[in-house]
Amino acid sequence: MFPNLKLLLNLLFSLVILEGLLIGQQAQPSGKDHPATSTGQRQALEQLTRSVSSRLPAGPVIPVQRKNYIDDYILGKMEQDHIPHAGLSADTEFLRRVTLDLTGRLPEVEAIRSFVKDPDPNKRDKLIASLVATPVAGLRGQLTTPFLDRWTYWFGDLFRINDGHLSKGREIFYDYIYSALQENLPYDQLIREMLTAKSRSNWTHGPVNYLARDYVNETDDSIINNEDTYDQWTISSYRVFLGINLECVSCHGGAGHLEKINLWLSQRTREDVWNQAAFFANSRLWRPYGDYSQFALTEDGKGYDLNRKSVTRIQRYAANISPAFVLTGEKPRPGENLREAYARMLTGNLQFAKATVNLFWAELMGVGIVDPPFSFDLARQDPKNPPALPWTLQPTHPELLETLARDFQAHHYDLRYLITLIIKSSAYQLSSRFQGEWKEPYARYFARHFVKRLPAPQVWDGIAQATGLFFEIPIRRSDRKVKYMGQILDPDDLNQPDTKPLADLAASFGLYNRFAIGDDAGGGKGSIIQASILLNSPLIRERVRVQKGSRLESLLMHEPPYSNDQIVEELFLATLSRFPTEDEKKMAVKLLQEFHTQGAEDLLWSLINHLEFLAVS
Repeated sequence: MFPNLKLLLNLLFSLVILEGLLIGQQAQPSGKDHPATSTGQRQALEQLTRSVSSRLPAGPVIPVQRKNYIDDYILGKMEQDHIPHAGLSADTEFLRRVTLDLTGRLPEVEAIRSFVKDPDPNKRDKLIASLVATPVAGLRGQLTTPFLDRWTYWFGDLFRINDGHLSKGREIFYDYIYSALQENLPYDQLIREMLTAKSRSNWTHGPVNYLARDYVNETDDSIINNEDTYDQWTISSYRVFLGINLECVSCHGGAGHLEKINLWLSQRTREDVWNQAAFFANSRLWRPYGDYSQFALTEDGKGYDLNRKSVTRIQRYAANISPAFVLTGEKPRPGENLREAYARMLTGNLQFAKATVNLFWAELMGVGIVDPPFSFDLARQDPKNPPALPWTLQPTHPELLETLARDFQAHHYDLRYLITLIIKSSAYQLSSRFQGEWKEPYARYFARHFVKRLPAPQVWDGIAQATGLFFEIPIRRSDRKVKYMGQILDPDDLNQPDTKPLADLAASFGLYNRFAIGDDAGGGKGSIIQASILLNSPLIRERVRVQKGSRLESLLMHEPPYSNDQIVEELFLATLSRFPTEDEKKMAVKLLQEFHTQGAEDLLWSLINHLEFLAVS
């Protein structure tokens, strides 16, 4: 197989193996920031963007118009500072980007043809509306949408839903998140429900699984250390919902440790964390019925005991502890349920809205306005009160971040409104191609769209869509099977005998197992191992052969026969979501003329190995 590999390598396409090391290396961070710095992230994204955008077909620069207030801030700042920016993305570039971002799947071939031909000037807004729309149907009904699948999986990563920690609770937690997205439950309400949930079994109550997920055992695995668990709940909820990482402060306090990393945290103490954790002190997480994989969360806790031995951190010391919200010092109202008080304070604070809009901005734009999104330094946010040199403001666009946050609040924490607002902006729709000389300072202005690597589920789902051959993935403890990796409940669904090869491939592309907390938990870095797998994996090589039900079979066996030009065009659209250039078409058609069936297999295999295939440009 692949007798024309030399031709393909030298003439036709840039295989990912040739750039695997280049795009896999993370740029070294610089400046005063968290070790996983925004500078380092932007440099890594710039490197990938240069590699991919340089291979996109050249086209006319499309003028950019301001669509909403996001553009007033982003484009306005560039105009004010005389920073050039890319033109608007071409239709095919935009369609691939928005379809992957909103649904986790490649656009279908006919959808590409139809969108490109559509003369309607409002077709982009109409497409966005159609992708986020949700038909009314039950969770297990037939009208499930890719939008819900994609974002339920994303929240599964964020909340770390997995079988290993929750057992049967992960199914009902997944269903709870899916249903919340389906009805577009206000995000603040979703978070309050998770923070205040209680139940005799996490197997029967969805939202209680958020807190049940972060239990800490004593040395005896049957007993839960509630004080350590309270601390962990505090750290997790601050990180995910407020974008603040209290992990270091929970062990030793900030003074003398964090002055070169985070100014605000350098002023926080362990007592601050304990006071915050005391909001959970009336709660008790325990294992009922002698079943170590099932949890009960009840309101009969015995308070926060400083004398309780910690199994995860340096031992506590004597202090005066009472519930107090770290950001404001606010205490619960007389008689108020402590967890309800915490949920009220957290979701009512502007930082909750800021952290949320920034997290979605990072997901859709490649990098946050504050980046990394889980490392806010609250002492470096206000342009009217900047930090002392050599420190600088942390947000690239602080006024935009605040406006987005207040707008999110005004729209009742509507996630679909937020996602649609960002995606409709011209700032999101800029091309990744940049005319002229690109300079590093332009990155902080979002002067072109950053190219992102496909996450592991989307890599595999793209291969399945491109080849037309799907792997039926069984969902644990059910009779359900799904076609897309993005539809699984968590990566544990792949850890079964029939899906082991798929699990191994996905793991190599950074499939997040949802056990660890970390900014890089989802992977996303390129590597020579990934390149080697794409080139050599039997799983992939088998799927690019002509076989029953495959895309190649439908193209090569079509009656009346398709021309070689038609076959080549179809394969480009099915993989790279664009039409081939004249040079690409000429060489690909020559390949099919000389070898036909085997040439078509080689072509499809090469396109899957193309750097563009692994990217959202």
